[in-house]
Amino acid sequence: MINDQIKAFIDQGKINPNIGIAKEPIPVEITAINRHALKHGVTLEDAQSYVNNAVVMFDQGNRSLYISLDGNAVLLDSEKRLISAYKKEDFDLGTLTILEVITNGDKI
Repeated sequence: MINDQIKAFIDQGKINPNIGIAKEPIPVEITAINRHALKHGVTLEDAQSYVNNAVVMFDQGNRSLYISLDGNAVLLDSEKRLISAYKKEDFDLGTLTILEVITNGDKI
């Protein structure tokens, strides 16, 4: 199960311990945007695509992190407000590790 793998990588320091709980992605429509959310060269259309095509979603309490093969997006759940988005070129080691786990067929 992916959450077991994630915990192991957290223990090894490869993934941020605040990543949350992995879940099947639930696509939603982005309805609002924080001003700084698109500062990494991501368009609203890109961010919506990351949400729609996510391979995994992490429940982080009041927000959700959607990770797709092309980028990631963080939304505040109650408002469906985009608060951050990154292209795949900006993925950190944690995101790359998560994608490796997902593409190796581990179940959510």
